[in-house]
Amino acid sequence: MKRRVEDLAVFGGAPLFAPALPTGQLDTPDVEDYIGHLRHIYRSRRLSNGGELVQQLEAALAEFHQVRHCIAVANAALGIAMLLQVLGEGRSGEVIMSALAYRGVPHLAKWAGFSPHFVDIDPELHTLDPQAVRAAISDATRCILSLPSFFSPGHVDDLCRVAESRNIPIFFDSVDSVACTFRGRPTGGFGDAEVFSLHATKLVNGFEGGYITTNDSELAAILVRQRDFNQPGADPGVAMRTPHVLGLNGKLNELHAAMALLSLARVEGLIERNKARYDAYCAELADIPGITVLPYPDQGRERHNFRMVVIRVDPEWPLTRDETVALLNKEGAVVRAYYSPPVHRLHPWSVEVVTPPMPAAERISKGHLHLPAGERVSLSNIHELAGLLEFVSARGDDIARSMRGARL
Repeated sequence: MKRRVEDLAVFGGAPLFAPALPTGQLDTPDVEDYIGHLRHIYRSRRLSNGGELVQQLEAALAEFHQVRHCIAVANAALGIAMLLQVLGEGRSGEVIMSALAYRGVPHLAKWAGFSPHFVDIDPELHTLDPQAVRAAISDATRCILSLPSFFSPGHVDDLCRVAESRNIPIFFDSVDSVACTFRGRPTGGFGDAEVFSLHATKLVNGFEGGYITTNDSELAAILVRQRDFNQPGADPGVAMRTPHVLGLNGKLNELHAAMALLSLARVEGLIERNKARYDAYCAELADIPGITVLPYPDQGRERHNFRMVVIRVDPEWPLTRDETVALLNKEGAVVRAYYSPPVHRLHPWSVEVVTPPMPAAERISKGHLHLPAGERVSLSNIHELAGLLEFVSARGDDIARSMRGARL
């Protein structure tokens, strides 16, 4: 534990955590179970092209999300690009999306032939503001892409009503919403489709990968064909009905499907441990002034995966958010600024896209950060990190003065 300001790693002291504490889920099922799947894959001699394990995974995920169709893809980014290209029907135009989003999302709109149209968020839910979406719709709008926050799917019904009233497709980038619910219904079946990630940092881990869920059988058939170079497949008529759809290689292979199947079977235990870590953070940080753990709302009615722990840095805290990030990273606590800066401030969008003021997105992006979480973080690690933050709170003026003086 740190006893003097000079003990802090940012001033040359030894880091508190080695190895570093990450923010991702990073679950690793039993290696022998995975090797068993590998043996089966080798015997089958089918490593890709809709192999047996991919088919099992798609069926299991469709049941898990209570939807008709699941289409496994090589990664979630490809899934988003595919949906944009299909739902946009080959016409140039705009995709309405949140200004508070992963920085890669607007690039996917550009890849699909569209321009991003950024709108502000609901400051309480950190998701698209339906009123802002309604005001942003124009003749150029081709699609609405909604990003649920880590603690809420957002105004799902209102957004879907806005989209339906203007006959505009809507889908959800639900990478952080696995095993969550909205009004008691599992995520996966809202809008025209939802996209999920199988990245190693996510709740369900396929090393890498993603999948699309939908209740639209026609859309599912188009996506299955699209991910395999637009080959005819079981329904050659799909090509005639969708001449605008461009094929690509978006197939998930058997090695990733094997890992994802093992991970999916562990979801309940992962959520239970995530909840224990989240509760520990809430208890340990409760009395530290200037830090607020963001709550998961409606825990009695809705289901959450508790994968992420995000804190708000309030004015009473002695350091800025970015100073806090720098200090904790030096200590081996790999914290991340929360959607900072908002995507409309990033190049090239800050130059290419004319965006009105986004006060809610700007404010949220400046004051929040992710804390370490997931399977590589123990309850004792959380206790140690809380002790470090208590020390920073107590010696904050000295620490701030030294950090700012070092930058002069």
